[in-house]
Amino acid sequence: MVRVVHAVPDADPTLWATTVDTLTSVSESSRATRTLIAPTLPGTINGGDLILRLRFMDESAAHMTARTLHDIASASSVVELMHGADYRSTDSQPSSTNGRRRLATVYRALLVRVSPDADPAHLRRFEHDTLSMPNYISSIVRWRLSPVSEAFGPTEWTHVWEQEFTDVDGLLGEYMDHPVHWGIVDRWFDPECPEMIIRDRVCHTFCGIDTPLLDSATTTDWHTSLAEPCQSVVRQG
Repeated sequence: MVRVVHAVPDADPTLWATTVDTLTSVSESSRATRTLIAPTLPGTINGGDLILRLRFMDESAAHMTARTLHDIASASSVVELMHGADYRSTDSQPSSTNGRRRLATVYRALLVRVSPDADPAHLRRFEHDTLSMPNYISSIVRWRLSPVSEAFGPTEWTHVWEQEFTDVDGLLGEYMDHPVHWGIVDRWFDPECPEMIIRDRVCHTFCGIDTPLLDSATTTDWHTSLAEPCQSVVRQG
């Protein structure tokens, strides 16, 4: 589960802190096996002010927690929007590292909506191109591409592309400036390219971390992130 929370402009700091504390309390007291609640870092695009990422082994617990988080956000006068996606990973859909064992300090999620009329061949190629990026970008330590089972908010997200980076420079520098990013992957987003299949505004959000999030799954688990055709693939690199 991933949820991205946007504060209203000029939100009262005290009220915002109270809302964050409430969301944190609910998340940490839920049946989630792993939680991330963190403020976003500068440089996001449609990335909000707070990221919540929760991992559950039980679908009903995930849904119950998601409803509670939504109710809190809806009742808060300082929350402008909460959106995100739920997705599931299984044994056949692990995260990946490709043997890389470096420390990651940044978690990044990209939520996208592939157009429903996209050519299936283009969709498969987009997924392949996305998953090829860590082969060329050494600052990506772990990664996962997941199909969305349920989207929340105004955009019907279809994919969640998660990565852990060595540092912010690895994300905003090497990743964003790499030729494989702007020369190959960006064509799926570029209105000047005939292959474009992502027309809606994306959610590019990231925050600091001090422990890995994208470890290999050992059983079916449910994720909520605020952030067929592809299978969820997590890799470490």
